[in-house]
Amino acid sequence: MRRAATSLLALMAIFVMGAAPVAAQAPAAAPPAPKVTINGLVDFVTTIYNNVSGADLTDGGRDKGWYSRERGLFTLTGEVGRSKGVLALEMDFANGRIANVSLAPSGNNGLDIETDEKGQIEVKWLYLETPITGPGSLMPFIPVPSIGRFGGQPARGHDYKPGIHFTGDFPGATLETQWAPNIRSTLSYAQIDEGLDPVTNPGGTEDWAIVASVEVEVFKGLTVKPTYSFVRYDQGNNSAAPFGTEPKGGFAPSAATQANKSTTRHTLGGDVRWTAGPFSLAPTFLYQFGTQETVAATAGGKNEVDIRSWIFDVIGGFRSGPLTLEGRFVWTPGNKATQCVQTVPAPGVCAGGSDIKYYQPINAGTIIYFAGWSEMESAGVDYQLPLQGGAVTGMKLGGNPSYDKYGRIIAAVAADYAFTPALIGHLVTSAHWTDQKVDTDGALNLAPTVTQTNGITPVNGGDSRYLGTEVDLGFTYRFAPNVAFDLIGAYLFAGPARDNARTFVPPSAPGPRKDADDAYKLSARVRITW
Repeated sequence: MRRAATSLLALMAIFVMGAAPVAAQAPAAAPPAPKVTINGLVDFVTTIYNNVSGADLTDGGRDKGWYSRERGLFTLTGEVGRSKGVLALEMDFANGRIANVSLAPSGNNGLDIETDEKGQIEVKWLYLETPITGPGSLMPFIPVPSIGRFGGQPARGHDYKPGIHFTGDFPGATLETQWAPNIRSTLSYAQIDEGLDPVTNPGGTEDWAIVASVEVEVFKGLTVKPTYSFVRYDQGNNSAAPFGTEPKGGFAPSAATQANKSTTRHTLGGDVRWTAGPFSLAPTFLYQFGTQETVAATAGGKNEVDIRSWIFDVIGGFRSGPLTLEGRFVWTPGNKATQCVQTVPAPGVCAGGSDIKYYQPINAGTIIYFAGWSEMESAGVDYQLPLQGGAVTGMKLGGNPSYDKYGRIIAAVAADYAFTPALIGHLVTSAHWTDQKVDTDGALNLAPTVTQTNGITPVNGGDSRYLGTEVDLGFTYRFAPNVAFDLIGAYLFAGPARDNARTFVPPSAPGPRKDADDAYKLSARVRITW
């Protein structure tokens, strides 16, 4: 980042020197009075579940339980004129001591009989926001107004559908510019990994992304938002959550075997939002292309493959009085069971060198994709307990649209009915398939660095596409100002594509296949916001 930062500082110095004479001519004004506000939320959640938290659905539903937890999110904002400093702190705890904290759905420790806990406060955001151009800004001689944010901040201004491309939080900088009353742009730079130098940070990598979006209101009711991004990873994303380079089909860009191998990925496309009376339509299409360096484990294997993927996601809706009906369709491609990206050291099993056909967002915001449409696989009332837990990041819908390397197809319908302005009922059902057939004769490897549904890809191909159907039923009751009670039940009728042999065996002698069991959970939450 050193050369980029030096150039940026030099450019800012030129602008500041050019603006100094203008600022010197302005009469001195009394400084604005500072203002400090605190916003936040506190959740209390309790969930009964079965066959949800385990790594796969073939263990006979032994992972059943009932737990409760709480979350506090507190945002402190200091304002001086049009500039702000923002600090957001987050705390997550389960109730009761938890022996295996790494897999606990609370995110942090459990509160034991004496609830004093140390070192459990997470810094979610810490950023500065200030005018960059326009009146009263760093560069007032540029008439177009813009706001800059610098530091750890929320990713906003790029996605209409949370989690589809660049959501959640990131460290870096953002510039929002209002070009006209109906045209606004957002430019974000994310510093994913910081290499520093080989003395200070031996083995460090320089991973970064740029995301640019322009939002245009063509006319009232029709808005389009074209988006472009570029991301580069050296040896994948090595953070605790490898967003953007999740392991797929036995290939993990963050694994030690991929040392000094790079990923460069472009994404081009955008969103449209259209409303006309009671009707609405919101399609999204994003196309990805680039290259992924790999290690050829056997003679004749490829050292680089192409990235060629896309995602199509459309929501249509109709509203009549207290009733809202919506439908959603998602399709993103994947690789066949017999295709693998990296050449494996087993002749006759997989030649390797297959192009990457599965879609990957830069950051899905942990498990935000498809939120509100799936209580089992995405962020719902209990957003800390997704299907298959944290052990198989490459298969969780909320963190990545593709089911492992096989892609995904979803058809969903939802209905909301307002019995009163304070009481709203919810019903959602969704059917899930993979784009390519899943090999269910192999193992589900639980190691996060080599997550896969098929051990080493066998030559006998895939068996099934159907992942199952989910049904969610519940309600939201806002019984007091800024206080809401949510209750929802979710049931997954597991499909045969989730079957697997549970333990790896050679492809020539597959072990007994275990059938996937259904899963369910019932969650209740009380939330206060201010």
